[in-house]
Amino acid sequence: MATALVVGAGISGLATALRLARSTWDVVVLDHGTHHEPVVITGPDRHAAKRLAALPHPLHYETRHSKVTALHPDRFGVTVAFNDHDDEWFDIVVCAQPCCEAERLPGLCLETWSRDHVALLYRAVRDTGLPLSAAELLADAFDIHHDDITAFAWWETTLKPHAVRRTFTRVR
Repeated sequence: MATALVVGAGISGLATALRLARSTWDVVVLDHGTHHEPVVITGPDRHAAKRLAALPHPLHYETRHSKVTALHPDRFGVTVAFNDHDDEWFDIVVCAQPCCEAERLPGLCLETWSRDHVALLYRAVRDTGLPLSAAELLADAFDIHHDDITAFAWWETTLKPHAVRRTFTRVR
C-alpha cells in the first residue's frame, strides 16, 4: 500500500488526506496544533466538500510530541526525520501548509512542482493553504487517470497556472 504524509491539518490538508485514503493510500496527517476548531466552509469550498463527502467525517487524533527536522528523498520516496529519531518512510509528502520545520529538498525552487515521488504543495496567497477545490480536483485526477504518478502530474499541471505562491518562511 502506498503511504503519504500530509503536513497540515487545515481544510486542504484534511481534504487531500481524505481523498488519498479513499484511493487506498495509507495516510498520516501531521500538524503543529493541539486542537482544531471546526472551520466554516462557504461558497465553492462547501460545494467541493459536499462532492468529496467530506462533511462530516470522523477523525482519529494521535498526539506525537516531535517535529519534522529533515526530508531525505531517495529513488522511491522520502524518509521523514523527526527530532525524536523515530524516522518514517513515505511514498510522497504533501505540504498543505508550511508547519513542517524541515529544510526544503536540495535544489527544489518554490516555483517548481516535483513529480518524482515527492509532491510538495505550497500555500496560496494570504496563508490560506490550497483551497478545498484543489482537493476536489485531486479526486477528479484519481478518477480520470489509472496510475498515481499520472494523476499527480495532471493535477499539478492543472493547478499550477492558478496557484499564487509566496516566499517560504519557516514556522517555529
